[in-house]
Amino acid sequence: MQKNHREEFGKAYELYSDELFRHCSLRLKDRERAIEITQETFVRVWQYMERGEEVRELRPFLYRTLRNLIIDEYRKSKPTSLEAMVDEESEGVEHLLPPDESNTLERAIERFEGKRALERLQELPDNYREVLLLRYVDGLTPGEIAKQIGESENAVSVRIHRGLKKLKSLLEPEQ
Repeated sequence: MQKNHREEFGKAYELYSDELFRHCSLRLKDRERAIEITQETFVRVWQYMERGEEVRELRPFLYRTLRNLIIDEYRKSKPTSLEAMVDEESEGVEHLLPPDESNTLERAIERFEGKRALERLQELPDNYREVLLLRYVDGLTPGEIAKQIGESENAVSVRIHRGLKKLKSLLEPEQ
């Protein structure tokens, strides 16, 4: 493998590993499995690049690889017991939020609202949840999301808009 590919891959790992993990852990219930799948994403992309295959834009390629691995994980997942589901629910999504070091009331309210939104996000159908996570948690543009999931930018924008409406309707009854 050429030296510039190694450097590019190393930079990509530094830049994107945390956000890929966040995305994966929001899609899967098992945190350890999310770590493994994120690592597997980088291994597969490395192997692909090592074979001499061209990768035009590394970030969307990493997300597409991660997405395919998550889909594979859904396909092979087995039903879980009720006890396991209760244990997962008690962990919640708090570990996914950035640490709060400001210790202000305003930040506490923002964190509470963010936690509630992430919890409700899990109730959305997967196609809406996926684009909302990519857009608002991972910070991808609709164009980048479109490349990753293989749909038009317009379709992605519509899905984001509809997903936000559904999420808002889930959050409003609580207020």
